[in-house]
Amino acid sequence: MSRNVLKVKERKDRYKVCYMPGDDSGFDMMEGALVVLLSMDLPIDWVRADLGWCMWEKSVNKFGQGDPRCNTVPPETIDKIRSSDATLMAAITSKSGVKGFKSAILQMRQLFDLYINLRPAKTLPDLGSPLKGDPKIDLVLFRENTEDLYSAVEFHPLPEEMFNLHKGMERFRKMGDVAVSWRVFSSVGCERIIRAAFEYAKSTGRTKVHCCNKANVIRETDGMMKRIFLEVAKEYEQYGITGIEENADATAMWLIKNPQDYQVIVTSNVFGDILSDEASQLTGGLGFAPSGNIGENTAIFEPCSGSVPKYAHQYRVNPSAMLLTSKMMLEYLGLDQAGQKIEWAINEVLKENRPKTLTYDILRDFRNDPDWERNAASTIEMATAIAQKINPSLTDSTLEDIKAKAREMCDWTKTFGFED
Repeated sequence: MSRNVLKVKERKDRYKVCYMPGDDSGFDMMEGALVVLLSMDLPIDWVRADLGWCMWEKSVNKFGQGDPRCNTVPPETIDKIRSSDATLMAAITSKSGVKGFKSAILQMRQLFDLYINLRPAKTLPDLGSPLKGDPKIDLVLFRENTEDLYSAVEFHPLPEEMFNLHKGMERFRKMGDVAVSWRVFSSVGCERIIRAAFEYAKSTGRTKVHCCNKANVIRETDGMMKRIFLEVAKEYEQYGITGIEENADATAMWLIKNPQDYQVIVTSNVFGDILSDEASQLTGGLGFAPSGNIGENTAIFEPCSGSVPKYAHQYRVNPSAMLLTSKMMLEYLGLDQAGQKIEWAINEVLKENRPKTLTYDILRDFRNDPDWERNAASTIEMATAIAQKINPSLTDSTLEDIKAKAREMCDWTKTFGFED
């Protein structure tokens, strides 16, 4: 690799970061995260953009249902991402069965060639794991982000000529309605995600990289990834790094039995989607799961937690996933110490377990509090407790000013995009 793509392309004294509040509870998550980030006096200039279901509705209202200009991503958002050093994105809402609807994040991954989906899964000391023995988990998953079944190459209804492409399609001629999604792998796509995983292992002192595949059954696509992995692994033996390839279903089992044995996992898009969610459930659930979509020229960081529409604008959601995602973004920008402070502060708040500092999911699932509903903190209350760990002087009018600023920056009644 020509450079470390897990770091910003150009180091600067001050950065421009695009932030996107997303949809529904995404606004709450981003507001909580900004309470912490604004309290840290970071060398960042923030610029807002919007995408997701909120922009789909806005475009439909403007152009009319069925107009090809309707989209979840407005042109203004693309321009802002392109002109920023990094992007911080909250959860978005997707709905099935909506004609013309396209996933906003899938569009961004392909448009900006964000070929790495980086998913760490790390046990927080004061949260622990639901597994017996509370194993210490610290793994990083490299999920290929632009190919596989998420390539958006699909056919329905299936054109007649497609039945003639492969003899295996013949048996489907009399199977009624047929839909096909192509599973697309390329040698470039496989090699660059594999090399990224090995380079990460090399730079962080890790000694094992697992490649999870189903080459024994899906022989052409996963066979390509397995072959390239074994070739690349030989190059890194000199650095004391062992490449191990195994079936993805075996990985799913061993992640439950012995998750501490994994350090770095590299895999295809769909398997990575499933395995990373599994790993997240072992280390606190999606409420503590960050991720980054990273390419050669930019990166979009997003939490793995959903937008939880039923709790929209109720401030019930856990801000931790958004904050740990912010940590990843800060480390991408080279602001490592600031990122580490966020993780430290989350752990401190978890350890102290003071009243009205932990959201309902933590009290219910990890503290076994029978009165979790009554004792739960709001998103902003937990974010405030974390911010005050980092900056103890954050009180009174100073705190209220930062809260007001974060609220203004995430005003869900005002969105930007599809302007005249």
